[in-house]
Amino acid sequence: MGTMVTRYRIEDEVGRVLTVEGFFSYEADDALQFRSEDEAYEEVSAFPGTTVERFERYSSFPDFFLSEAVSVQRSSA
Repeated sequence: MGTMVTRYRIEDEVGRVLTVEGFFSYEADDALQFRSEDEAYEEVSAFPGTTVERFERYSSFPDFFLSEAVSVQRSSA
């Protein structure tokens, strides 16, 4: 059983979203998602002119969040 979850993403001034690969894209489905607003604001500081946007999405796994996996991946690189 799924549920609606609140997530955060980083958008630039023309509406593109930050992706897992670190690029900006118009494909919202590719957006890097943050479970914590604070974590999103930490990341947004690396991209001047961008904002943190809140959105709701359906999730089968409400406790899973992509940003933790990406943070682990980035710190090991």
